[in-house]
Amino acid sequence: MTDDGWIAVGALDDKPDGKGTRATAGDATVLLVRSGDRVFALGNRCTHQGAPLDRGRVKIGESLATVTCAAHGSVFDLQEGRVLRGPATEPEDVFETRVVDGTVEVRPA
Repeated sequence: MTDDGWIAVGALDDKPDGKGTRATAGDATVLLVRSGDRVFALGNRCTHQGAPLDRGRVKIGESLATVTCAAHGSVFDLQEGRVLRGPATEPEDVFETRVVDGTVEVRPA
């Protein structure tokens, strides 16, 4: 971890485009979703019943990027963590992301 809270979570080239992967950032398990050179990062456990979001379906459109929980269908906005469709009612934790020398780094937003 850097002095300003950034944590390296792997190489950008190792992250598949348009699919969710799981990473560990300190004590947090994080869902990472790559879209070209951009990376989204959320808490990886659905706020409904804790199912892993890295197993969910990712959709990336021009104005909205989402992940759907594979267990019960809750949909989360990848940029803001907000619930777009329940049964979840609580948003996901959001992490800031950046890429430095090809390495993805995250920190709590």
